[in-house]
Amino acid sequence: LATLPARIGILGLGAIGLEMGLALSRLGVQVIGADLAPQVGGISDPVLGERASAGFGREMDLWLGVETHLERTETGVRLRAGDREAEVDLLLAALGRRPNTDGLNLQDAGFPLDARGTPRFDPATMQVGELPVFIAGDANADRPLMHEASDEGAIAGYNAARDTPTRFARKVSLGIAFSNPDIASVGTRFDALPLKGVVIGTAGGDKNGRARIMGATDSMLRVYADASDGRLLGASMVAVGGEHLAHLLAWSIQRGETAAQLLQLPFYH
Repeated sequence: LATLPARIGILGLGAIGLEMGLALSRLGVQVIGADLAPQVGGISDPVLGERASAGFGREMDLWLGVETHLERTETGVRLRAGDREAEVDLLLAALGRRPNTDGLNLQDAGFPLDARGTPRFDPATMQVGELPVFIAGDANADRPLMHEASDEGAIAGYNAARDTPTRFARKVSLGIAFSNPDIASVGTRFDALPLKGVVIGTAGGDKNGRARIMGATDSMLRVYADASDGRLLGASMVAVGGEHLAHLLAWSIQRGETAAQLLQLPFYH
């Protein structure tokens, strides 16, 4: 854009919508962000979601958990959600994407499909059912991230060139929104944890001297571990520089470490 608008609406507050909304807000644009989800950035942990919404809500208006209706006006777009209404100059749709496999007539070709019409496949082999077909990246809509797509492409290509597919161990899931403070999810998400037998540890920036000096007291880390042996299951966070901590935790989870083993390792601040 040659000039920034005074007001902009953003539909979808996943990683991209949130990152763009915060960037525009910090450039002086009035931002209204709306999403059907109750939390921003794909957060599933309600405690973390409340912390994130409170912090980011100071920089942009957040309309969460309600459907937003749109109407063109002479000067822009009017947004309506519940009893809230606002007019913006431009609208950014950050609603994600879906595979463009709809026109391939996969069902009639004998492909096993899920309820959304996406081929069912084995994530360890990337094979679709028992067919000599392998699917990777955004086409399978499973882990739509670049590093995951790279791994999937390697697995799919390897198996497609062989008579018998090989099952590969997948890396621990790692997702980061570079929102400053970062939002990160590592390993098992909160909404996928067992209902029993899990211990959750919480650390806040208000208790950390370095975070207080950095003005990062809103930072929060939540770590999930097996209650029986302390094995790390997953973690989620809203933290300044959280991308680095997320990587360390992803490595620890993939190595099968416990909370006690993690505490025995050296760390600064």
